[in-house]
Amino acid sequence: MPKPGNSAKASNKWTVIVVILSFVLSVVFSAVTSTVLSGIGIIFAFVVLFIIIGINVLFDIIGTAVMNAEEPPLHSLARRRVFGASEGIKIIRQAPQISNLCCDVIGDIAGIISGAATALIIEQMAVAFGWNSLLPSLLLTGIVSSLTIGGKAVCKVIAMQNANTIVFTIGRIMAVIRRH
Repeated sequence: MPKPGNSAKASNKWTVIVVILSFVLSVVFSAVTSTVLSGIGIIFAFVVLFIIIGINVLFDIIGTAVMNAEEPPLHSLARRRVFGASEGIKIIRQAPQISNLCCDVIGDIAGIISGAATALIIEQMAVAFGWNSLLPSLLLTGIVSSLTIGGKAVCKVIAMQNANTIVFTIGRIMAVIRRH
């Protein structure tokens, strides 16, 4: 992937990649979520909604950690050939792109999809219970917003304090994936 800031051409290429990737991921995840939510009960729809919120918070943790991690501790591990350390260094060296992908692309898509999921749940509740959708809509929107924003706020501090450990863990996961 091109590194933003190296040149206008590289920056433009990265922007085009992000726009296309955002479009594709949004369409796919939205279609899957809508299909899943329309075919399950309200309880399971809430479970799916909370999973989406969790994904949003998790990728914000990753994006924040990547931007705050430092290479020297991972170099020390890599010199000792610790599994996943060299992958962690590669992650840090692509921090702007990875952070953008995690925080902005995946995070924003998850936020949009959680809003759509909330609307589908409210519609299911209105039909199932014969409720006027205004009060459940306000309450559920408030709950989803507060869980997402509060979760990101709490986890951002954790990600900043444990950035190297998080990046090293992601490096290990990537090393396992590459082996298989």
